[in-house]
Amino acid sequence: MGSLALMNNSLFPNKNIKVFNNMKQLLFLFGAIILFCTSCSTHKTLVESNKEVSFTEGKNYFHIGKETKPTIMKIASQPEFEKQFGMATFMGKGGEATPIDFNKSFVIAYILPESNRRTELRPLSLTKKRKKHLVMKYFMKEGVTQSFTTQPFFIMIVDKAFLDYNVTEEK
Repeated sequence: MGSLALMNNSLFPNKNIKVFNNMKQLLFLFGAIILFCTSCSTHKTLVESNKEVSFTEGKNYFHIGKETKPTIMKIASQPEFEKQFGMATFMGKGGEATPIDFNKSFVIAYILPESNRRTELRPLSLTKKRKKHLVMKYFMKEGVTQSFTTQPFFIMIVDKAFLDYNVTEEK
């Protein structure tokens, strides 16, 4: 009987060690779950701050001024727009200039200096990065030399809710 009691006592500490190991595993699992949940909520905040902003590309306009360096312009009214751009309409399908309702929208124009190289320039995206900040991404490809100059630009028609936002470029 004495040896049985000794066996039970010697087994009891081993059970405590197993319980302790299970507690370690449980605490580790609990810590991993908290870390996972925290990282998910951080990701959600990051995604919300990188919100895509919809826009329409303005077609069939020409720029009146002569910019000497790449320029981002925000234009909020029809008279202001008409000082910078004219309509370049033509007959046929797709020949009308894109209509702009300045009561609901404003224009972000990206204008490059005149060039004698064939230049393809178009907007890709407009993203809200943080409070009151938009990042405009665009595609640009310079081609062969031409015998004349052009002034590459594009026009983005954007909801007026973003008028007070700063706009920066990213190629």
